[in-house]
Amino acid sequence: MPQPVYILPLNSPAATLETVGGKGASLSRLAQAGFSVPPGFHVTTAAYRRFVEANGLQPRILDLTPVPVADPAALEVASEAIRVLFLAAPIPDEIANAIHDAYADLSGPVAVRSSATAEDLPGASFAGQQDTYLNIVGAERVLDAVRRCWASLWTARAMGYRAHNAIGPEGVSLAVVVQALIPAEAAGILFTANPITGHRGQAVIDGAWGLGEAVVGGLVTPDHWVVDKASGRIVTAEVHDKAVMTVRTAEGTEEVPTPDDQRRLPVLSEDQVQALTATATRIEALYGAPQDIEWALADGQLYILQSRPITSLYPQPSPRPTDGQLHVYANFNYLQGLVEPLTPAGLSMFLELVRYVGRLTGQRLVEENGQPGIAMPVGGRLFVDVTTPLRSPRALGVVKAVTALMDPRMGHAVSEVLADPRLTPRPDRPLSASIERFRPLLRVAPVILSRVLRLWANPDRARRQLMLDYHHRVAQLHDEIDRARTLAERAAVLDNVPRLAGFLFPRLLPLAMSGIALQRLSHSYIERWLGDTTTSLELLRGVPHNPTTTMGLSLWSLSQSVAVDPASVASLRRPTEQVTADYQAKRLPPTLQAALGSFLAVYGHRSIREIDIGMPRWSEAPGYIIDVLRTYLDITDPALAPDLHFREGDAAARRSLEGLLDRVAALPQGGIKRRALGAMLRRMRDLMGLREMPKFILIRAFAEIRRLWWAMGEDLVKLGLLDNAEAAFFLTADELRAVARGQREPLTGRAADRRDAYQAEMRRKRVPRLITSEGVELYGALTVKDGAALEGTGASPGVVEGVVRVILDPHGAQLEPGEILVAPSTDPAWTPLFLAAGGLVMEAGGMMSHGSVVAREYGIPAVVGVTDATHLLRTGERVTVDGTAGRVIKDEGLKTED
Repeated sequence: MPQPVYILPLNSPAATLETVGGKGASLSRLAQAGFSVPPGFHVTTAAYRRFVEANGLQPRILDLTPVPVADPAALEVASEAIRVLFLAAPIPDEIANAIHDAYADLSGPVAVRSSATAEDLPGASFAGQQDTYLNIVGAERVLDAVRRCWASLWTARAMGYRAHNAIGPEGVSLAVVVQALIPAEAAGILFTANPITGHRGQAVIDGAWGLGEAVVGGLVTPDHWVVDKASGRIVTAEVHDKAVMTVRTAEGTEEVPTPDDQRRLPVLSEDQVQALTATATRIEALYGAPQDIEWALADGQLYILQSRPITSLYPQPSPRPTDGQLHVYANFNYLQGLVEPLTPAGLSMFLELVRYVGRLTGQRLVEENGQPGIAMPVGGRLFVDVTTPLRSPRALGVVKAVTALMDPRMGHAVSEVLADPRLTPRPDRPLSASIERFRPLLRVAPVILSRVLRLWANPDRARRQLMLDYHHRVAQLHDEIDRARTLAERAAVLDNVPRLAGFLFPRLLPLAMSGIALQRLSHSYIERWLGDTTTSLELLRGVPHNPTTTMGLSLWSLSQSVAVDPASVASLRRPTEQVTADYQAKRLPPTLQAALGSFLAVYGHRSIREIDIGMPRWSEAPGYIIDVLRTYLDITDPALAPDLHFREGDAAARRSLEGLLDRVAALPQGGIKRRALGAMLRRMRDLMGLREMPKFILIRAFAEIRRLWWAMGEDLVKLGLLDNAEAAFFLTADELRAVARGQREPLTGRAADRRDAYQAEMRRKRVPRLITSEGVELYGALTVKDGAALEGTGASPGVVEGVVRVILDPHGAQLEPGEILVAPSTDPAWTPLFLAAGGLVMEAGGMMSHGSVVAREYGIPAVVGVTDATHLLRTGERVTVDGTAGRVIKDEGLKTED
């Protein structure tokens, strides 16, 4: 058995993530590539493990570390207990002797830096989570610093960061890098992509006098440069008053006042800035990804102290544009009220349907033969290339109108990006050229227009026909899946699934368009004739035929039948897991069993984030519906009954409509105007609820596709290619087809890697509304009035005061009657919570997003598009939600927290 290696030279090829941690592996790679890295050595992870084993520390660490990440005090207590254990434990002789010998080759002052195995990873940098000790002189002090670095693997901040990134305590270990300390005249940080904007073409440099700790620790405002990497041109140069600097002392380091004649001098010349940028660009090329680089300057020599990936940047679109122009991509997920990523299966199926629509309309909507399409997945979310309409005078107005309606924050982001002169509108093509390009689409347009006109003329008849067509097509798909018995037969069904788009597209689009078109048209008349921009919002309350609203009211009705049955109430009060198991085994009290069964028979195809076929349907996992039913039992005040609110909303809308028409009647030619506008508004109310119908129908088809995917996953398990069927949702449709054609490559590892990437994106706190081909990220502006109000878009009129309840995931969520629901976004699966909510605040969305529509119909004041609402508002604080003005007012003023 080979002896463990406790020391490695700094540039050793054996220095890997597993042996020397992230920082050590990166330094070794830099040294091997010829960059100026200070000399030194690694104390390997084998030394850490031997130290822990020799002192019996691992069991005690595991006993102390199951601490909730949201409990900082408990993390500190656990961290201090582990630190005491480490500092009291002796370093085994074989390790101490090896460190002595390696240090003897360096002598002089050294820097002792922690290097964890869970560090400097592509998805999580862990920068600054473990300790570094500078200006360490003497072997015994080096040993002490090594031991303290080992202990710093268990600082509260490191444990909390690992827990946030789903890295358990069992397998982590720590190496230590010992390097000669550079007597830096100046030091700092360089980012090879702009960390604020995301711009991949810019390098950003911060620097100050002395060692780099003053910059890293935020003790000084450093000099700041932004550099165009391609040309070396300095875009921005800011020289600051650098009041303090970190210097070496006999005992280590300390901060001292910067000499007066240095404080306002730039720490780098223009030539040095450009040379540093050129070096950093070569380092970025070495790693193939943007880097966060620590540098130092001594005697005119540039040294690289560290390079790690920048993990905060949003991924870039791929494939890259081929025309050399700046491109802009809009986050389609936001337009669907969805901040989270989709699973690979969900994205794959969505893109296949979009590709088929593209073929119907003669457009390259997704990637084809390596050429980028209009739609593409980025960071697990669907983005749409909007460059052409942004540069078109004809189309720009449509883009602004749609974004203002669906997600006003995206509208703000559009205004921001249009400031770039490269997006200056250019003359539109001649109308004849546009007609030629969109000729296939024009062949579909008459079909869509005729269906819109039929809906306007006879809504009831058009709705009935659509539902007959829909039920027939979904039943056909259901039967095809049932008849498929082998993987090859299932793959054949999967091949036919995209053709659903050909059936659904010309039928669903008119449903969404018919009411919205009338709403926009009538709103324009109301604004022109009366100067009124708010009353038309009142008219959208309590509209009929909305399947999502009907779903919520249906669940409320079922809860009332359950509430009068003592056995059902007692059963429902048990833990959700028990109720779920009994429902699936048909052991619940008859009333409750029947209520759940009847609801799920109609709505069981729905789920949280339901446009993603990777998400379990309620029919598979009814726990969420059980939780909501339990919440409904607590609504005992008749005045809070949702069905009453819905009826009141309908009545209020009808009163507003008559009042509006009376005002119009008083205008010149008022009689004609009143009759025309009245007919338009009544038809609009009859059709507006259908805006939610396309999604309801599409999701029913998605539930069948999910059933097919699961069956193919079971086939892959039988073939030994996957560990479990659920892992198939981290594979694409083409990968499933490849197995059906005979490919037998194991897929477990690939699925696991994608699951990790998906979970990393789920943890991303901020997602841009727009990105550019240069990587620039735009989030839409947040404005605050008088320091006390969060600004958004009024989506459902009214004013309500209440207690905030921040909910990030509706599963298992409890909302007390009258509380203000604050969420990142909502889809129809959240609707049952609305029935208990007094008001709604969302980070995403516009007037026509799902949450807005349902809030209006339930009569709940709502403000949407409030950036960072789930961070700026806290559960338990009181706020006033003004759904008319689009403001959320905090009782004690706005306090912004990171």
